Amino acid sequence: MNWLIDAAAVMVIPAVLLSFWITSRRREFAALRASGQKLNLRLATLYAGYQRPFGDPLRASHIRMARIGFLHWAMMLAGFMIVFVAGMSSLLLS
Repeated sequence: MNWLIDAAAVMVIPAVLLSFWITSRRREFAALRASGQKLNLRLATLYAGYQRPFGDPLRASHIRMARIGFLHWAMMLAGFMIVFVAGMSSLLLS
């Protein structure tokens, strides 16, 4: 059981990164990629999406991508919490 928990702990970050990469490749974000914007999970980049000027035609896409990015950060924390709880419960029950 411990190897399974270790494998899950190692796979949390790659799974979230893969999910964000697949999400950022959607057709609705093609304009962001074409404009040369960086689509990554850096918090500064995500926060900058909310600071776009109101007249910017890509503002809605930036805000949507920022929301998706912040959701992926929450998923990463939740994944680590689930692995931690599973590890502690296996230690306490064995």
